[in-house]
Amino acid sequence: MFGLKKKPVAQTDKLDVQVHVVGNAQIFALTQKIWGENQRTLRIDPGTGKEFLHFTYANPKCVIWVERDPKRHQLFEMVVRWELDHTHEVFVILNTSQPDGDPRRVEQLLKSILSTPSIVLSNGS
Repeated sequence: MFGLKKKPVAQTDKLDVQVHVVGNAQIFALTQKIWGENQRTLRIDPGTGKEFLHFTYANPKCVIWVERDPKRHQLFEMVVRWELDHTHEVFVILNTSQPDGDPRRVEQLLKSILSTPSIVLSNGS
């Protein structure tokens, strides 16, 4: 369309993943706020039993999952898949009184989730 062709994606068995562990009560509280405000769209992964929220954004194009294991109440996981460069970021968010890790990146993403409407998928998607 418009004279643009899809560029071929290099076939590789490598997955570009960055993992961040953030122990911070304020970041955990921000994640809980997102969880509470979006609980009506909660899904359960039948394989792992984890509860998760799914967000899709068009600009920049990405997909975000916020996950929680019901047996582990002091932990959230957030996975971001960036479509443009096929990279992934994984954030492990812990509820701790002693801050650990750099919270700036995950805080920026969490605030974006709260302030930016995502694409809502139907139940069958």
